[in-house]
Amino acid sequence: MREVTALLEEGRRLQGRLADLGAALRQAAAELDRGHPPSPELAAGLVEASQAFDGLHERAQRLLGGVPIEPLLPQVLEALEVYRKALEAAALRQKALNVLEQVSSLIYRGGEEFLPLSAVQFDALGLMRQQKENTELNATVLALANGSHAYNLLLKLVTDKGMSNDEWVRVYQQVAQEIGQDLAVAAARGQIYLPE
Repeated sequence: MREVTALLEEGRRLQGRLADLGAALRQAAAELDRGHPPSPELAAGLVEASQAFDGLHERAQRLLGGVPIEPLLPQVLEALEVYRKALEAAALRQKALNVLEQVSSLIYRGGEEFLPLSAVQFDALGLMRQQKENTELNATVLALANGSHAYNLLLKLVTDKGMSNDEWVRVYQQVAQEIGQDLAVAAARGQIYLPE
């Protein structure tokens, strides 16, 4: 991801340099009409910009798995931006799947089955299956990835012993409201835990 971002930034800087060179070339063309040759610095700048673009284009193609990209800077930047978004989406989806996996592995300390927890785990497994089949990011995945879903709060109630009293009350009330009072009580009393 860092390499993609660096290439995008480099490409945007190069785009600015090319725009400046374009203005200088227009001015040089007007000077040529009046019989004045272009400066050696302008020619050197063109060569340098061309080499910089060739390097950027080659690295972008290699990063994108050898996919041929039209050798025009806007198309290269567009391909890199699409790739960056795909990487971000994959990272968000993986974060959401990690939360769902943790929820599905929660254990109730009592010997018998605890139906409120079983229902949540069944739902979490269903969401995992959906996400493995679906490539689109939806509101549920985004909420799980950014930590605002009820399942994130349940995990927080189960694992985070360092919450302030106010935060604990808020998390407890949200879990009770969104998932159920029985589950919130069991989590608060330490009857539900996440195995190591």
